[in-house]
Amino acid sequence: MAMSFVARDAELDALHEAFRRAREAGPVTVLVGGEAGIGKSRLVAEFAARPRDTGPRDTGPRDTGPRDTGPRVTGPRVTGPRVTGPRDTALRDEADGAWVLEGGCLEPGIDGLAYAPHVMIMRLLVHRLGAERAARLLPGGGRHGLAHWLPVLGEPEGDPDPVTGRTRLFEDVLALLEGAAAERPLILIFEDLHWADPSSRELLAFLVRNLTRPGVLIVGTYRTSDLADADPLRSLVAGLVRLPNVVHLAPAPLAREEVRELLAARLGRDPAPALAHEIHRRSEGNPLFAEALADEGPATATPVPLRDLLLSGLRRLPEETRQVVRAGSVIGGTVGHELLAAVTGLDDLALEAALRPAVDIGLLRPADDCYCYLFRHDLVRQAVYEDLLPSERRRLHARAGGALDLDAALVPTGRAPAAKAAHWYAAGDRRRALIAAWRAAAAAGAAYAHPERRRMLSRVLELWERVPDAARTLSIDHVVVLERGVEAALASGEAECGVALATAAIEELGDRDASRVAALLELRSTLRHRLGEDALDDLRSGIALLPADPPSRARGRLLGMLANRLFLLSQPAEARTVATEALAAGRATGDARMQAWALVTLASLAGFDGDLDASIEMYEQAVEVARGGADTAAVLTVAIMAEADAHHGAGRHERAWELAAQSIAAAERSGLARDQGVGSAAHGAEPLVALGRWAEARALIRDSLALDPPPLFRAVSLISLGAVALAEGDLAEAERAATSARAVLHDGYGGKMFHFRLYDLEAALAIAQGDLKRADDALERAFADLDVSFHSRFAWPLLVTGARLAAELRALAVRDTAAKAHADALLGRVKALAAQLPVHGPVQVAQRATFQALTGESDWDVAAKAWRDLKQPYELACALWHAAEAAAEAGDKAGAAERLQEAQSIASGLGAVPLSKELELFATRARLTREQSADPPLAVPEDNEALGLTPREMEVLRLVADGLSNRQIAERLYISAKTSGVHVSNILAKLQVASRTEAAALAHRLRLFDADQG
Repeated sequence: MAMSFVARDAELDALHEAFRRAREAGPVTVLVGGEAGIGKSRLVAEFAARPRDTGPRDTGPRDTGPRDTGPRVTGPRVTGPRVTGPRDTALRDEADGAWVLEGGCLEPGIDGLAYAPHVMIMRLLVHRLGAERAARLLPGGGRHGLAHWLPVLGEPEGDPDPVTGRTRLFEDVLALLEGAAAERPLILIFEDLHWADPSSRELLAFLVRNLTRPGVLIVGTYRTSDLADADPLRSLVAGLVRLPNVVHLAPAPLAREEVRELLAARLGRDPAPALAHEIHRRSEGNPLFAEALADEGPATATPVPLRDLLLSGLRRLPEETRQVVRAGSVIGGTVGHELLAAVTGLDDLALEAALRPAVDIGLLRPADDCYCYLFRHDLVRQAVYEDLLPSERRRLHARAGGALDLDAALVPTGRAPAAKAAHWYAAGDRRRALIAAWRAAAAAGAAYAHPERRRMLSRVLELWERVPDAARTLSIDHVVVLERGVEAALASGEAECGVALATAAIEELGDRDASRVAALLELRSTLRHRLGEDALDDLRSGIALLPADPPSRARGRLLGMLANRLFLLSQPAEARTVATEALAAGRATGDARMQAWALVTLASLAGFDGDLDASIEMYEQAVEVARGGADTAAVLTVAIMAEADAHHGAGRHERAWELAAQSIAAAERSGLARDQGVGSAAHGAEPLVALGRWAEARALIRDSLALDPPPLFRAVSLISLGAVALAEGDLAEAERAATSARAVLHDGYGGKMFHFRLYDLEAALAIAQGDLKRADDALERAFADLDVSFHSRFAWPLLVTGARLAAELRALAVRDTAAKAHADALLGRVKALAAQLPVHGPVQVAQRATFQALTGESDWDVAAKAWRDLKQPYELACALWHAAEAAAEAGDKAGAAERLQEAQSIASGLGAVPLSKELELFATRARLTREQSADPPLAVPEDNEALGLTPREMEVLRLVADGLSNRQIAERLYISAKTSGVHVSNILAKLQVASRTEAAALAHRLRLFDADQG
């Protein structure tokens, strides 16, 4: 399988620019250098396969397609895997007229002639030109020089002259290239210059310095990782890049998101965030390594073909150097000089002598900021490590562990506990590994390194049964380790693991210690909630275990958690009672965390009651209390996030985003980035979307999802991502986001508050896809599943979508009495719900205005003003669009054009593709342009004149709007079904719509057949 192509737009642009310069100004050489697998050959192959801008030499039209501005993923354009031995060569005649000639250098040790890549290229060029034509371009027909390579040019004249023969050969190559380039551009590709023989290097240097006529681009690739300091190619490249006609490219490693795109292209699906993260970490952005790991699975050993590539340099080194490198692979990615000396037993001079060959070939390199060495790539280190004998590994790990026991300063500060734990475990010394892992877990916890802490505690649990008297060795009982593991799992966002550990600890404790069991039930409830369960039973069980008098911290914390969960589950009365009790208990015991949680819940309830100012004031109190506590990192993050969400609900989006950013930063400082940090980011994306800062919202969500967060936070993030994708017109991405979110927010999940936005996304997406039946089903499920009257903030957008759907259904039900009745029933239902729904704050005022404009109860200009005051551009543009339609229908062409122009400007700036298309369609239908705002009042033309339809097409459109099929239309008009289909196709093209449904909806919006409706 060929490598997928990702994210090399800058390098591709540089190659295209070099070709343009070569053709217009004179020869250009591009040298592409980088480590093995970085994508040099793939880049050059992609360039060679794509049409290029050749200006006047183009012989015919061509379509280069749209140029994306972001990272690009394309299917493979070359066939077969890349090989390291003799390769197939190719000559391609592209649409732009350029000839692409490729020649590869041969790996050392492979039999072959000197000048191998040049011979390949000359053979291809002569074949394409024809021998007679090529001979005419050469002095003496080439028989004095090039015929010694290519017998097709004739019998060489005379014996090769040791003095002049080489000169004649070089001049023949030069003459043939310049002669051929005078007729059409040439692209010469020299692959694997790191293997070039001396003669090939010399001829290449000669061509770079002596080609003068336009039309020749030379592209050479080479591996920097295979070049020792004294390698002749280094000096050649250094000399050439100083020339004005030579460009040097060094493709960089892929970023994490680019690796994700590469894996998606490779696997044919979006990879799981954890998989993409792990492959990016292990491959360090090297495309070849990433694809090899994707093919084999990141948890496996290094794939064998890749391992052979990585070890090729090591196997050419002296034995003493290999022994030192093997020891370095055991130490890790950063190899301290003194620790390496301790493990190998070598003094400084001997160690330096052994290291020098590895440094010379770039296998190891001295670090800039420490007395240590780094492997060229961690996969190199891993390949070396996997190549060790089992006995070698144990011996070297034991030496490293022993050295660190004697002197922890042999590794950077803070790393000794984890390093000792790793070395003693790999050495097979279980008792020392147990002690080291427990100490490493404590050190990781002190540094807020929660995932590392959880892994170390898992190691302790693994070793517990294998070490006699483990409890005595660590002076703790087994449940303590489980409890610490639950805490670490919660902090690191590993909910499933945490639930399993908490359950094991509860079972092991039995009825021995009620307070410990209650604390574990609180933790397990939180973890289960992250997994999409309500988990109220754990909280109630924990409260029942503890006495109410006197107040206690343990019971108060359970009360605070229960109150917050009850609010999320739409049980406000009990939530308020429990939160008030929790706040009193927190104040009685001086527990800041308990007080902060209770205040967050009470603030949320105040917002639910419509008192937005009181809600925000209580959130601020919660933040202040949490800042003064000693165990409040999680609740501080939540309190800031909740305050941000309250400002967003009140329409203060800038302040909301400012607070959300603070919440995200607080989570990161506390090591909660993957848990509460993702929750903060999910809510923080909402004000960014409202402000029209969609690119920032996308980046925030993408970064959060890349952390593989707990399911609930993942679902909330995906809903925001789906909303942005829908507005931008990427229906496939919106569909994926909605489907993934629904997998978490299934019918059994009790947190109904989170369902509102997902139902709204599903219904709006179905409308955009033209599947009104599915949209209707989504809204029907929402009305059956949710208490719409409970959460006005989330219900108003859902009712707006319901009103939109009712209008769309009514547009398709002109002749269908039953369908019209259903549309009217839906409209009546949403209007009845809206009449019962309170309105809290300016955002809900704007949403109600939009709803009333959709149902004909208000003016679209009222809605537009409300959204303008809130500075929400997308909603403003939508309202302006409908206001423009209303103005046009009223004959106010100037007013319509003015509203339309503003809406188009906003939609274009946002990248709202579907909205922009609707606006363009309206402008075309109403014959409005940006220059027509001063025209006289609109005189509505005949329908067919306005739309460019023939009378027959108007008849067909009328029947399409009635919902008739092509066959039914044919029967009604006494024409063939084929003719009916042609008419429908013409109508869709003229109206610039994609489907019969869109055409029918458009006819209804224009009220083309209102006179017939009675």
